[in-house]
Amino acid sequence: MVLPFSGLFLLTKDSFASNPTIIGFIIEANQMEGTMKNPVMITGDTAEQKDRPMLELKFDNLSAKNLIIKKLVETPNDLITIEISHKDSALFNHLSLHVTNAEFSEHYLPSAGNIGLKNVKLLAHQVTADNLNLPQFNLSFNEGGKVEMEPKSEKELLYMKAVLEKLINSVQQQ
Repeated sequence: MVLPFSGLFLLTKDSFASNPTIIGFIIEANQMEGTMKNPVMITGDTAEQKDRPMLELKFDNLSAKNLIIKKLVETPNDLITIEISHKDSALFNHLSLHVTNAEFSEHYLPSAGNIGLKNVKLLAHQVTADNLNLPQFNLSFNEGGKVEMEPKSEKELLYMKAVLEKLINSVQQQ
C-alpha cells in the first residue's frame, strides 16, 4: 500500500506545479527504532532522473518519534512546502523506503527490534507500508521553502549501505 498522503502529492504535482524543486520527500524524525532488514542497492526513477541508484531500506516494524514529512513544490507563483507532522510516535508495519540520501546522528540498541537511530533525515522517492498508524497528524501548506537535501552518489550510497549492514550485523551477533 502506498501511503495515503502520496496521492495528495501526485495530485499537487500534476495539477498546479510547474516542476518539483526537490525530487523526493524529506522524512525527519528525532528517533526511529524497529526491525530493519539489510539494505539493498537498487535503481529507480525519480521525477528528474531514470535509473537512479537508490538504497532500499526495509523495516518489519518501525516507530518514528516527532515525524515530519516535507515536499517542496514549485508553483507558477512561488515555492510551497507541504508538511505532515506528528508529535507522538508514528507506527509502520512492513515499511519500504527508496532513498538517495540518509543521515542520522547516532545509533543504539532499542528494547524492541534490531536498530535505533536518532536525528534521522532521509531523502525518499518511494514510501510503501502495509499499515501506518499516524493519529492526529498536522497537515500544512506554507509559502516558500528551500531544498534541504541533495541525492548522494552511488559510491556514497554504498558507504551508507555498509554502515547500516555493520550496525544490523553487530546487533545480530549479540
